[in-house]
Amino acid sequence: MLVFQRLRRLYILAITLLFCIIFIQFIPYFGTGLGTSPLTCRLSATPPHIPSSHASNNCPLLSTSRPQADSSDTKLASALSPAELLCRSPKSLQGGIPKLLHQSWKSTELPAKFKKWSNTCRRQHPDWEWVLWTDEDNLQLVKQYFPWLEDTFLSLPGNIYRADLARNLYMYLFGGVYADLDTECLRPTLSGLASQNISLPDQHSKTFGDEASMARVALFGRMGSDPTFDHSIPNAWMAASAGHPFFLFPMSSAQAEIQKSRRILHSWWYDYPSAEQLTGPIALRKNVKQYESCGDAANTIIVLPDSMVYPFNWNTEEDVRSPCSAEKETFNETQCKNVLGVDLKGSISITYWSHTHRGKGSDMENIERISQDK
Repeated sequence: MLVFQRLRRLYILAITLLFCIIFIQFIPYFGTGLGTSPLTCRLSATPPHIPSSHASNNCPLLSTSRPQADSSDTKLASALSPAELLCRSPKSLQGGIPKLLHQSWKSTELPAKFKKWSNTCRRQHPDWEWVLWTDEDNLQLVKQYFPWLEDTFLSLPGNIYRADLARNLYMYLFGGVYADLDTECLRPTLSGLASQNISLPDQHSKTFGDEASMARVALFGRMGSDPTFDHSIPNAWMAASAGHPFFLFPMSSAQAEIQKSRRILHSWWYDYPSAEQLTGPIALRKNVKQYESCGDAANTIIVLPDSMVYPFNWNTEEDVRSPCSAEKETFNETQCKNVLGVDLKGSISITYWSHTHRGKGSDMENIERISQDK
């Protein structure tokens, strides 16, 4: 009888212990989705690991190579290598949009159509600086200014995840405009926004890390008219004041998902969400909704109407996709812009959705297609 009682106690203890393990593994993630926990509302605007200054003699020994200048057109935004930008101190946080244009690709050798569209953005911003980030540059950026994120960054399951996440780092640290390389710029960003009565906070300088109150803005674009569509806020274009705390949300979400993947019970059957869900447009929409629910009057988010940034909705009828999708053999930029009426709408850009990544890797067929200058 005594042996039976002891076995019964051991059985109850084992069941209790198992329940506790399951509780610890799963409860923190119930209802949070990808990093949508209310705790994110209390994120600091400046992570403690980001230095307040950076001495030039500590600059990384990165290649300062950049795409060759287009000698046929001198009225372009001046090329600035990531290494040169990383050598600068994040010396000021401005309420407006700094004149920095960020783009990224796996190397500095751009496919033909990407180079052409990139030059349209540089041509519309001749007094700006243009930075082309590579995969190597992105890792250096993380190591230099976000060391607490390096393990998460390297643990992401593909370069597309890292490229998606890195653009949030550009915006947080330096601000400016980010545009995918399949984006054609139709108007200068700042004057285009002003013409549509989009007001921005006044620009004024403070040293990086200043705790004083400051108005910052982050802008994204709506695609289509259905705000419930998971892809309705793409991450192909964004603009922001430096230091906007929203951009900590994607970092926190990615970090939480990597931690989740390593939990003992999860690791038995875990598979990563798609890039769209974890670091891409679906994640962006969720983070925007979460940030707006937190209520931050000093650091606002503006989601621009679909006509301004994404007049081409890839989730639309075939008669529009046919001339407008860079994936199609029938792709025709001029016809696309005429069909969409971008001039009348006052659109500042149009993205042709080349989809050079598929799943966790590259779509070589689409890369070959945009490599042809036709």
